[in-house]
Amino acid sequence: MRTFPALLGAAGLLLLTGCGPGRSSGAPAVPTSLQSVGSCHTFRTQYEMVQPSDVAPPVPCDRPHRSETYALVTIDGPLATSPTRPEPEQFDSYASRCDAETLRQYLGAGPRDAVSFSVWSRIPTREEWAGGVRTMRCEAVPPVQNTAAGPLIAFSARDVLMKSESAAVRNCELGTEVVTCDQPHDREEVNAWLDLDEGPYPDDVQAAAAEVCRPFVEEFLGHILKNSPDLTIKARTPSKGDWEKDTRTVKCGVGPAAAGATVTGTLSASAKGQA
Repeated sequence: MRTFPALLGAAGLLLLTGCGPGRSSGAPAVPTSLQSVGSCHTFRTQYEMVQPSDVAPPVPCDRPHRSETYALVTIDGPLATSPTRPEPEQFDSYASRCDAETLRQYLGAGPRDAVSFSVWSRIPTREEWAGGVRTMRCEAVPPVQNTAAGPLIAFSARDVLMKSESAAVRNCELGTEVVTCDQPHDREEVNAWLDLDEGPYPDDVQAAAAEVCRPFVEEFLGHILKNSPDLTIKARTPSKGDWEKDTRTVKCGVGPAAAGATVTGTLSASAKGQA
């Protein structure tokens, strides 16, 4: 996690034209202290995106936006006593306060729901800092669905993983390509990273991985796999070379059992109100 926005990469910035200073909308500033948890935000230029501070007016969460405030953090300790705002890099020690568990709770994630949102932080402007503001915004940023548009959704992220529309902000895979789960895919990630037992490399590493993943995949689905014979465990496993380097980690997943088959939407029990 970073304390100020990181670039998405050139492909994710195609729509972000213009790099001049100032907010492109020209709308009046909204102080950091008045931007609450649950407010949604957008930006129109690369310049706006990479700035450590953001006092642009929030936008309605049912309109296209690129981040949502999920927590507010008070900047304290020796850093807070500085009369002038420290440089953005000096806030790195506060990044952990925009923690993953608070984000999971905000999103309504079940224990086995993988979270694909990234985290940005916004710190007070230099003027706000001089005026005594010591509040940092923790921003949830959805996964990039379209490289030409960057991160962009038109619904609130609050409790979204408890809803079927969460398919648009969950990462799935189609072959080797990462896609959001509202697109056809053949694998959905399950929040379970496990280590296989030590010993020689398994003769059937997929079977060994499926054995350890099974209870976690079934928790994700909300039922035992026998009740869904069209689904199977799809784990990412270490190669033999990885094994010889003491890497035994398995990344659990689930998808259609039939070769070449795809599904659209999420299989999560949380999104179906069954968790």
